[in-house]
Amino acid sequence: MEINYPENMYDYYRNNPVEFEERVDSTKRTIYYVLTAVCVLLIIFPSIIPIGNLLIRIIAGIGLLYFGFSAWSGCKSWYNKQSGGKITDIAVKKFATPQRGAVPGGSDDRKVMEMFENDDWEGLANEPDADDRPLQLYIHEDTAGKTFYLQLMRYFSSSDFRGVSDVKEIGGTQYVKFYHMIKGIKST
Repeated sequence: MEINYPENMYDYYRNNPVEFEERVDSTKRTIYYVLTAVCVLLIIFPSIIPIGNLLIRIIAGIGLLYFGFSAWSGCKSWYNKQSGGKITDIAVKKFATPQRGAVPGGSDDRKVMEMFENDDWEGLANEPDADDRPLQLYIHEDTAGKTFYLQLMRYFSSSDFRGVSDVKEIGGTQYVKFYHMIKGIKST
């Protein structure tokens, strides 16, 4: 029987609108729009800066694409409604086992999944890591609400990457107790 876990952390936040909300940083968006306008101005009038016109246009074109796309699509962050705290991603640990191409749900998967289920944060922190591995631990934090959000994710194929566990919320006294252990889990 297939268990339906959240696809990823953001899917979990979206599915819990009572607890989480996505906000737009209007100040950052305004700055990006102003920088986009400056880039358009430099494309039209490159002689404002006395370097090579072609070089200024190329740099302004790249800036126009970057700042324009960032202003149009970005500047959004997830927040916890109760604490008002911004949720930031702090680490992604890629476990050395299972090896790439290993059968999902094998003994190596189960070992890491059992440590996660049993809140063995020290064991997860000490578990060897390596780049380009299928089983990964994602950690987000709300510093204002003193809460960690953790989820195990796995590649099943090159186009299928999804959660293999529920999202765990570590807050309150557990946040203080496990703070250094969870913060000790570094990104690979």
